[in-house]
This record gives sequence, structure tokens and C-alpha cells, in this order.
Amino acid sequence: MAHFSLEQLVAQIDAASPGEDPVRRLSLAVLGSEELNRTADDLVGHYVERARADGASWADIGAAMGVTKQAAQQADRQRGGRSHDVDELDGLDPGARAALGRAREEARGLRHHYVGTEHVLLGVLRLDDDLATRLGVTPDDAAETLLAMVGRGEVEVARAPLLTARARKTVDLAAAEATALGHDLVTPADLLRGILREGRGIGARVLDQRGGGLARVREVLTGT
Repeated sequence: MAHFSLEQLVAQIDAASPGEDPVRRLSLAVLGSEELNRTADDLVGHYVERARADGASWADIGAAMGVTKQAAQQADRQRGGRSHDVDELDGLDPGARAALGRAREEARGLRHHYVGTEHVLLGVLRLDDDLATRLGVTPDDAAETLLAMVGRGEVEVARAPLLTARARKTVDLAAAEATALGHDLVTPADLLRGILREGRGIGARVLDQRGGGLARVREVLTGT
């Protein structure tokens, strides 16, 4: 594994600010430290998502991280520092809001203590028959592929599950897609565009397998 020593990091700061005073270099060091923290957080999140996709339980993930199952789930939900509660999201049209609400119910039905990109996909497909037909992906087919990837949970979900960091990022990317297309609010199709743009979540993997490849899915979504 690559390792960056303190000496290497100091050399990078010094090289980026030749002739600068120590206070300016301190500012650059703070910015660099923040960027390293974000990258480290993304690194952990990436492998949490991969572990989930390979069927690892939250107990296994927590053990690998040296924390409890609950702490691992909490860290995943909070990664990114924004609200991960579906009910607190802004900028959604009624269809997208309903789809995210349904995503939460899909997660609970599968005994998943989180709302991932795969559940967002299911929520859209369950409530938007036109999109499902155009994509050629039925909700049941998507659910079957999802379960083959991550399995069903073992314990009933007592509380409303929150969005994972990746699913929250997907909603942000959907908002960016909506803005680029001139939409005032995020639509269900924008949510799918967000899943595609993020590209690494289980939702994208399901679309890739069931939708004839991500390139075809993007083409179908063009103009919606």
C-alpha cells in the first residue's frame, strides 16, 4: 500500500509555495489536510460499498473497522456531513420525493438498515411505469439482481433507514443533472441520471446488468 510520510507531505507544501511566509504555508497545509481527510473518508466509503456488494454483513464491516455494527452504519450514513433523511431533502418534484419514500420502504422490506442507490433505483422503477418500460427493467427483475448482490437482512428494521453516503451523493448529482437540463426540480429520471453519474454504486451495477449496459441506459434517459 502506498504511504505518504510527513517528510513527503512537507516537501509538497514547500514545493507548492516557494518563497511564501510560514503562515501562508500553514494555510496550504490546512487545506491539504482537509483534502486528505476527505480522500480517506471516500476510500473507506468505497470499500464499505464493495464489502456490502460482496455480501458482507454490517457486523463484519464493523469488525474490520474496529467498531460496532451500529457505529459502522452510523458512520456510513453521516459521511459527507449533509442530511441523509429522505424527508429532509429539498428540490424534489412530487415523483422524485415519492420515489425516495418508496426507496426507504423497499429497504425496510428487504430488512436493510440503510437506503442505498439500489433502493433508490427500486423506488423509481416501482412508481414510474413509463421509465421502467423504456428501460426494459422491471422492478422485480431489479430486486432479484439486487438480492443476488447484497442479500436480505436478518433483522427487521425498527426505525426509518437513512440514505447511505453514496445514495446522498447520488441525490446531489441528480440535482446537478436537473440544473443542467433546465429542470426546476429533480425528477425521477434525474435520480437515475444521478445513479449513472455516480457510477460505482449497486444501483448502477443493477442497471448495467438489467438495462443492457450503462451506455444504453443513458441513451434511453436522453430527452426525459
